[in-house]
Amino acid sequence: MIEKGIAVIGSTSIDQIIHRNRRVFKAGGVTVYSGITYSRHGIATRAITNIADCNPQVMACLRNQRILVHNGQTRQTTRFINDIRTGNRQQKNPQRAAPISRQQVLDHVKGADGVHLGPLHPKDIDISGIKSLKGLKRQVILDIQGLVRTVRNGNVYLAGSQQLIDALDVSQIVKANRHEYAVMLDFFQTDLMTIMQRFDIREFVVTSGASGGFVQESTAPATPYAAAPAKSDGDPTGAGDIFMAAYVVEHLLKQRSVADACQYAASLVAQQIEGKFIKEDELRIKTPLRLTK
Repeated sequence: MIEKGIAVIGSTSIDQIIHRNRRVFKAGGVTVYSGITYSRHGIATRAITNIADCNPQVMACLRNQRILVHNGQTRQTTRFINDIRTGNRQQKNPQRAAPISRQQVLDHVKGADGVHLGPLHPKDIDISGIKSLKGLKRQVILDIQGLVRTVRNGNVYLAGSQQLIDALDVSQIVKANRHEYAVMLDFFQTDLMTIMQRFDIREFVVTSGASGGFVQESTAPATPYAAAPAKSDGDPTGAGDIFMAAYVVEHLLKQRSVADACQYAASLVAQQIEGKFIKEDELRIKTPLRLTK
């Protein structure tokens, strides 16, 4: 369970969002979108992350949302450029923070009975830190997005990684979008139930934007869900992170059914796309950025 709080682990990023010929800098990453969602549902939330001292606005975005930040040492903050002017998001990752260390993980998961792993690329969290969660008797939620990516010349491509194996091995609830899900199946060259049995995964959540998605439980047939209609075509950045955190709160903490938890999470995503949940002004980096030390 997660009554005592949750630790969200991963880089907090500076995201340049290009949407409808408009460019804006915002704080991003699973620590931001999932972290804020947990916090707004009354969950004691901490972020184990690496943000450079020269980017205090990024840190403020978390602290202003009542998230306790355990920040490590890094010379630079992770950056992404997300071009979402077309249906297929194009990503660049020109800058990466130092990996989150095993010691950071061990020092700061104490007091939290839930852990939400949100690496943004395969080396975001030191693999020994991920492995250290195996014997800690924590509820571990994993978003595989960063573990099915590779970065070449600053461009982000989909690809499986060895780190995916180690992260699945410590996790009970896992989330992927439909593209990441396809990469995972190709990486393991087998079906979802075989993967779930191999790693003892209890629930696997697959999101597919406006098409909805499904949740596969280890002991029940898949539960499909429909996306909630959004009244405007806003920025979808972070929608999957919000969905997953809302699902976890409703299903794990409030003990609602998988179907009801999905319906609630989908409604919150619609609010986000309409600009009504986590508002742009709460995440925007308003002053010129000094991107490196």
